[in-house]
Amino acid sequence: MFVAPPSLPSTVCTARAPSRTIRPPSGSAGPAVALAAWLSAGLAALVLVPTLRGGDAFGSTLPFWLVAAPAIDLAWLARARIATALERTARRLRRRPSTQARRLHGVGRARRSSR
Repeated sequence: MFVAPPSLPSTVCTARAPSRTIRPPSGSAGPAVALAAWLSAGLAALVLVPTLRGGDAFGSTLPFWLVAAPAIDLAWLARARIATALERTARRLRRRPSTQARRLHGVGRARRSSR
């Protein structure tokens, strides 16, 4: 089912410290384009043909193979970009004080004097 091999190629694995990002070889946009086309066609088929959504004739495996399988494969191919985006988001959320903390400390609004 997966387009990308589950293990890392020997060119990525080195004796030095492992790199944080895994870059696919250049020119490997072909599988991603094919998977995106497969996903688009599967979504269109499920939207336009109600009998493909599941039932006695096809069961529930056809929607999986038309939509879920290519989506999982695309996520697998983009796993390095997804991990980077999640790290950036987590860092940004850790830096920004929460709304509750701002309310407690009065950050962002003028303080009134008690007089």
